[in-house]
Amino acid sequence: MIGDYLEPSNPSLVIQQTEIPYFEFNKVKSDAVIVEFENIHASSWQIEFHNDLLYGNPEGDAAIRIYDSDLASKFFEIGMGSHPRYSYWIAADVPETGYVLLYSAYENGWAPGKPTKITYSEQGGLTVDNGLRTVLSNLDISPFTIKSYSVHGMKGSTDPPAVTDGVFTVNIISADYGENPLWIFPFVVTGIIGAGVIILIFSKRRS
Repeated sequence: MIGDYLEPSNPSLVIQQTEIPYFEFNKVKSDAVIVEFENIHASSWQIEFHNDLLYGNPEGDAAIRIYDSDLASKFFEIGMGSHPRYSYWIAADVPETGYVLLYSAYENGWAPGKPTKITYSEQGGLTVDNGLRTVLSNLDISPFTIKSYSVHGMKGSTDPPAVTDGVFTVNIISADYGENPLWIFPFVVTGIIGAGVIILIFSKRRS
């Protein structure tokens, strides 16, 4: 795993890029290792998954789980199957329901070269775009602060390797407004200007 912290020009943003080598996916689910990201991502964040893996087994998968910082058992999962089917699924494990499959496509669920995009906010919930279209919208899993991940890809320990080459890249951008109190300044200015316009309109009407 290679993790890089990219210094953003806006101090309220946290940008993280993590490259996961192919061999990490050659594990069954029970052997997956949870790895912490270098940064915690809270409040509002966006993720892109770039799957540049070369599958070696038509039954192989590339599944990634993203874990919450407060509850170790709380996560959401994205799975991408091998060619030629390109199956795809989204699942989540939360205290209220346990593990639930939220979306699945047996074939043509994703396309090489088109990243999965995930957006989250406490107000808007979780939305997933599989690179072809939006397949899940406004799932309420709040609060969810990203802390760690795990990957796997083999259904059985005696199966051939799921993946033989390539890399799976995770890009995360999150907004930490507490680090930059001035983030709200443009909205304050807009509000003041708007209030001034309203006062002028009423003043003219009275005159």
